[in-house]
Parts: sequence; C-alpha cells; structure tokens
Amino acid sequence: MTPAPGGLALRLAVIGALWGLGLAGLVQLPLGPPLSSLPSSQPGAPSTAASAAPAAAPASADLGPLVADADLLANLDRQDARQQATVFLRRFVGAAITRFLWGALGGSLDGLGLEPPEDMAVKLTVPANLAGQAVQLELTPHQGQERYLARVVALGNVAHGVACRGGGPVGGFGLQGDRLLCPPGWQELSVQPARR
Repeated sequence: MTPAPGGLALRLAVIGALWGLGLAGLVQLPLGPPLSSLPSSQPGAPSTAASAAPAAAPASADLGPLVADADLLANLDRQDARQQATVFLRRFVGAAITRFLWGALGGSLDGLGLEPPEDMAVKLTVPANLAGQAVQLELTPHQGQERYLARVVALGNVAHGVACRGGGPVGGFGLQGDRLLCPPGWQELSVQPARR
C-alpha cells in the first residue's frame, strides 16, 4: 500500500515549514503575525479603525492593557505579601505564647525558632514600658505601603496575641476583656490556624 501523492506532499510541506521555523529560531529572526504584513487593500487583510486613526494619537492609549496588567501584578504582589505576612505572624504569635508557657517571652526570632521572610524588613522589639511582659514584631515588605505588626503581651499568667495590618503610625494596643486589640487605624489579621 503506497501513500497518496498528495499526502506525501503535505508531509514534506509541514516538515519544511517546521524546519524553517526552527532555523529562524536558531538565528533569532523576529517573526510577526502573518496578516500584519498585508497591505489593507489586499483581501484578507485585517480591517481596523485604528489603522485610519491619526498618527498623533497619545502613546498612553497604546499602554492601556499594560497599565491594567501592571495594576493586576501589583495587586497580586500585595495579596502575596499579605498572605506571607499572615502566615509568619501566626507562627510568631504561637511561638511567643508557647515560649511564655515555658518561662519567658522570646526576645529573638532564633529563640522562637523562626526564620524571617527574605522579602520583608523585620523589626523585633521588647517595649521598654512592658520589659519582659511583651514582645512586638513589625514586618515591612520591600515593596508596597502596607505594614504588618504582631504583639504578644503577658497579663498575669495568661499571654494574649494579636496580628494587624496597616500603614499609619503604631499607636497603643487596647485590651477588651481578655482580647488584645490592634492600634487605632490598623486592621486585625486572623492568627487562628485554619480548621480542617
């Protein structure tokens, strides 16, 4: 059984086209879309209203999708930083409370067994007015405006923790019943692990 002559010609044409594309890739020849090179008077050429627009159109009009993509990427970066900070602050609050149960609040991330996120500046402090009774962690992403803050305070024989996000000055933490509250203007992040 012999292949049809048209089938052989089609196979050779496909192999030739693939060989040509491979060679173009090796020499880094820029290839454009096939219809973009047709003059608008030829049949099959794309007909758009943009080709009839004056040449003095502002360059920013061409960047519309790029600006939207940049906004989307910035939003995704913020969400990623928030998620990473929330996980780290959850671990910090849990480790600090555990350390308190073993005798004292931790004064270092090493002492708590934590490794700081690489893409955030980390500041761990023990507030002077609450020496030995509180520890505070502040995370600042290298990009973005939002900061993250966690504090664990020992009141009597019970440790309380809270994690917050915000951008303003860090004011005083409040206490409502047995719950530690974020400073004014800051929003509380959930530090409770997800239930399964």
